[in-house]
Amino acid sequence: MNICFLCDLHLPACREAIQYRMLEFVRKDIVKRQPDCIAFAGDATCDGDLSVYQQFISDMQALAIPFLYIPGNSDLRNPACRDAIEKMASPCENEFGRVRIYALNDCEGRISQEQYAVIDRADENSIVFLHHTLPTLPKETREQMQAWMKKHPDTLLISGHKHFYARYGNEIYLPAMDPDKCIGEEPCIVYYDTESKEMQHVHFPCPLPEDLKEYFGISCYKMEQIDFAIREGIQYLELRPSALEFDEMKLKERIAAWRKAGGKGLSIHLPDVGYQDGKAIAAEGYDELLQLAQALDADRLTQHVPRISVAKAEEDDAALDKIAACMAEKMNRLSGKITIGIENMHMTANDIPGKNRRFGYIPEECMAFARLLGKKCRYPVGYNFDIGHARNNAPYSQKYQIGTWMAMLGKDIVGYHMHQVTDADGGFSNHMPIRRLYDRVMSLASFFAYWKKGWIAHVPVIFEMRPEDAYEITLETFRNAITE
Repeated sequence: MNICFLCDLHLPACREAIQYRMLEFVRKDIVKRQPDCIAFAGDATCDGDLSVYQQFISDMQALAIPFLYIPGNSDLRNPACRDAIEKMASPCENEFGRVRIYALNDCEGRISQEQYAVIDRADENSIVFLHHTLPTLPKETREQMQAWMKKHPDTLLISGHKHFYARYGNEIYLPAMDPDKCIGEEPCIVYYDTESKEMQHVHFPCPLPEDLKEYFGISCYKMEQIDFAIREGIQYLELRPSALEFDEMKLKERIAAWRKAGGKGLSIHLPDVGYQDGKAIAAEGYDELLQLAQALDADRLTQHVPRISVAKAEEDDAALDKIAACMAEKMNRLSGKITIGIENMHMTANDIPGKNRRFGYIPEECMAFARLLGKKCRYPVGYNFDIGHARNNAPYSQKYQIGTWMAMLGKDIVGYHMHQVTDADGGFSNHMPIRRLYDRVMSLASFFAYWKKGWIAHVPVIFEMRPEDAYEITLETFRNAITE
């Protein structure tokens, strides 16, 4: 018997997102291979949208192949849909000749006594699948399942949730289908042959694009990093507000040397513009950085979304207009060919979801402000998409995944900020080096696929990282991937 195992697709409401392209890839592959059964181990949706969940079930059932499914934890994120989705699961016990497949509904992290009684009938020809891996289950449930495993040492136990493939005896972790969250490999589905006991991984191709390195750049916090760019042949640079502290004559010399070595594009990262007492207020050094941009013949300006709360922007109809007018008035003084990128921000430890958070954490807000600035500025305005910010943006990152951001911003992106997000001590850290292309918190699979297919603009990809050796580590990661 050949079984197709799937999990962790995380479909959003945005139908143009790459997760739907993955779904079509899966459906076509299943039609081609004609497995005897399909087993989905949870997390069909990213945020528990009932209509998305129902459509996914319908799409899979339309393949006319026995389809077993259970919800996962992300399918329960919408309180209004939670009960309906939790009840949508296949029967626990399913018989296919000598093989019995048990769909264990553990979406809330617990398993009912009724289900324990059913899976107690499992034997060496049985397969039990659930969403959570045993270590991620609550203590009581975990201990009950461990006791069950001791009674059934020959029964295969398969789970999703962790997003990477691993095997510990008869316990198997499935890789993720989601290009934004696949770990260690490209997004993947698994076929299992019950006779040979072999597993075949079939990948949705999201390889590193060959031409991506031609667009690499670094954000320079220190003057010495310009010399690093010269040595490494990096063609794009970004100067930060700290550039005002550099010796201007030496800075001009180093930028000239970088251009002579093949440097193509120079960006200036501007400080924030806020709002107080009915007036737009640019941060200290704003005008001086614009003067530096002119002196260095910069061709791009990167600007964070306004420093204003969503509540204040809604309460004062003129606030965003005044901020845009302030920015445009200053930018319009410049001459030359310049492109402006509005950069998305992310939730911080001090933010609470809702109207009191900072404006610009979701695509619609960034797009609205970019359009407003574009009407007032004589230079083209697009988006500087910060991939790490989009990932480290809970709870908004659940609905607006990296793939959703790129689907919405598309070819209006004029630049990228790229850095890894790591998790430690219960929180996320930004601006970290990239050690793996398909890493634990943030995978670059969706970015690679969008780039390769031309669904997003091919514009500078600026590494924005703070640790001392971050750029060396990151470039080495990409070099190793290119030579593999």
